[in-house]
Amino acid sequence: MNYLLLLVSIGFEVLGTSLLKKTNGFTNLWPTLGTLTSYFICLFILSQVLKRLPLSLTYATWGSVGLVLVTVAGIVFYHEAISIPSIAGLILVISGTVLINVF
Repeated sequence: MNYLLLLVSIGFEVLGTSLLKKTNGFTNLWPTLGTLTSYFICLFILSQVLKRLPLSLTYATWGSVGLVLVTVAGIVFYHEAISIPSIAGLILVISGTVLINVF
């Protein structure tokens, strides 16, 4: 259940971060409200997860899965390019997260 809540938190973080580009510096109302609401929900759920899971494990998972999903969102929704070094960096981040979770 804790990991399911963590995934929900990550989902809202990815949504908020993806909408952040649409806010145009917080000048567009609806994307701004979506971003702020998503971040609020994300952090609230994350705070509940932290009652049951260690901080280092939780944040490593939240950060790395969020990074990968935001990268995918950037490619899919904003047509951003990704390079071989970027892919290598993502693999290293994921590898580090797996090590933290396993050990």
